[in-house]
Amino acid sequence: MTRRAIEGNYARLKGLRDAVASEKEDYLSRDFVDDYSLILKNLRKECEDDFLDFDLSDTVWYENEYADILYTQAIKSPLRSKILQLISYLENVHNASNRIVEIGSVYNLIKDELLKSRCSDLLSAPDHFDRVINQATLVLEERLRTILPDLKEYTGQTLVSKAMNKIPNDSRIKFSDKNSEQESYVALFRGVVGVFRNESHHRFMNEITREQALQICAFIDTLLTALDKADIVSE
Repeated sequence: MTRRAIEGNYARLKGLRDAVASEKEDYLSRDFVDDYSLILKNLRKECEDDFLDFDLSDTVWYENEYADILYTQAIKSPLRSKILQLISYLENVHNASNRIVEIGSVYNLIKDELLKSRCSDLLSAPDHFDRVINQATLVLEERLRTILPDLKEYTGQTLVSKAMNKIPNDSRIKFSDKNSEQESYVALFRGVVGVFRNESHHRFMNEITREQALQICAFIDTLLTALDKADIVSE
């Protein structure tokens, strides 16, 4: 199945989801079910995937009587459930989401190879994106210990405090000769370690999304680049 076909049916499915959500009643016209069935049929026809368990069961139908006329309607809840399940399946199995494609493009801009190797598989996972932050901040810490081997026993804020100082000439790692710039760089490192490193190393951060994990990963890549350009005082 071509990427264009996947994205086309995925877009139609999201439109159907929004249309169903906009309906105020619990019962819908048959058109909603027909549209869903057509999308599912197209996916099966054009993709090497049977899409098992996505068919609607007979329980989706409701016999309604109005003015002595019996007619069939679709029940909103089971239809909506199947639509949401299929959307999630397309996003995670067939990478249908344009957002996921965009994330992959941005991720390719990350330069540090160790950072990429530690985080690539975690970013492509369906959940638990706090693990990306855990690994990315660990890479940052390990880089500091590699630059200054005598600090190998330290971690977290203690490591940052011993590695850098806001006064350039008093710092083991000097980013700038200007006091204001040096102080700003030190604040960035302390902030990342204090907010993200400590949190991800001590508890689950289930609220972190893939997008947020990528943003933090990209920012740490910027910090690693700054370390590459900094002046290092070995002793």
